[in-house]
Amino acid sequence: MKNLVFVASHLGYPMDRTPLGGGAMVGLQLVRHWKPDESWRLRVLGSGPESPGEGVDYTRLAARAEGLVELGELAYARFCRDFERETTDWILSRREELRPSQTAIVVNDISEGPTLAPLAQAGYAITSIWHVDVVDYFNKLYLRRFFAPENLTRVHERLRSAGVDRVLPDVLKLVFDKQRETVAHSRRIIVPSTAMAETIRRCYSELVPDEELRRRIAVVPWGVWASEPTEAEKNRADELRDYHEIGPDTFVLMTLSRISPEKGIHLLLEALRLLETDGRLAGRDVRLFVCGEPAFMMGQAYHKKVRAAAARLKQVKVVFPGYLDASAKRVHLQLADLFVSPSVHESYGLNVVEAMHAGLPVLASDHYGVRDVLPPDAGRLVHYPTPKKAPPLLADALLALMADAAGLQAMGRAAHAAAAAMPFSAAADAVRAAALGALS
Repeated sequence: MKNLVFVASHLGYPMDRTPLGGGAMVGLQLVRHWKPDESWRLRVLGSGPESPGEGVDYTRLAARAEGLVELGELAYARFCRDFERETTDWILSRREELRPSQTAIVVNDISEGPTLAPLAQAGYAITSIWHVDVVDYFNKLYLRRFFAPENLTRVHERLRSAGVDRVLPDVLKLVFDKQRETVAHSRRIIVPSTAMAETIRRCYSELVPDEELRRRIAVVPWGVWASEPTEAEKNRADELRDYHEIGPDTFVLMTLSRISPEKGIHLLLEALRLLETDGRLAGRDVRLFVCGEPAFMMGQAYHKKVRAAAARLKQVKVVFPGYLDASAKRVHLQLADLFVSPSVHESYGLNVVEAMHAGLPVLASDHYGVRDVLPPDAGRLVHYPTPKKAPPLLADALLALMADAAGLQAMGRAAHAAAAAMPFSAAADAVRAAALGALS
């Protein structure tokens, strides 16, 4: 019998009220979709206190009494190291039970994953899922895109060759060393977008030949697992329209994500401020729903910044509903006329696909996560030459879309059709097939 060991540090938490991000939700959905049979067995390693699914063979490692969402950057780095060590030891100590020739390891995270070198040396077939290219993310968020990501990885490779990378802070090692190790030792690399695959190839062509990288990498867009709203949820949406005084002439914008700097919510708020200042929203009744909780790192400070920016708006009314579970998402998406994803960095954009499934047209920054999933007739992309130039570009696009009611309805229909053609079940089957196929 084949074994699949799924290592996912953010599993084991109540996802209906724990804002751990899209990667954690994908991991949860994978576990719930996979149905082991007599030909293979599933084992799941996470850090949370509860099993991610009924009947799942689950082991908790690197437990934190306070959970993860309260940890700062340094405390989270220590958690990553603990989870890395404990998962590696757990797998290697069970080589008699989990024979390498019969066991596939699927790693749902990069920085939070096990140490892959000894697992690969023991003969395990490793499949890594990339929810975030952490080097590219680090570059955009902390270095303001000053360098191309491939230049950063080449500098790191030079430092490593010279033996001086040991002086780097551990947080940087979790970014650069762990991602390098993932490329070097994964037989299969699962990414959600074509652009991410191309970035990986540019960054690691000196580590793994391009032809070999092409063979290892599989682009698997996650698609959507959302269901249609129930009658009760439709009634709840009607109640919220009354509560928020949303009338037939009200235009409702919505964004839905962790409240975190890379999500670009401040850019959207600045775009609305520009429209107010120059009078282009005169006479319009506009609402903006900013749905989500602060991220567990950098989120609280950014949340204060976003709240302050929202308070400066005079005409647009901004609502912060907080974290939305699956049902609350379905309710709130019914309120919107346009979904906005203003992110500076987005590896995929699960919430974009959820909005599309709800029949919403999408205005998104031209982040590489959305290019594979948003057809031209389902919305509009806005390219940011720099983050500073983004607000006026967003403002122009917002105004143009708000003025085209018939066009928005057509976009919404196209968006729903596109999302319906991307069931999550296809992605889950592709990941399992890739992982178990790597054993042969």
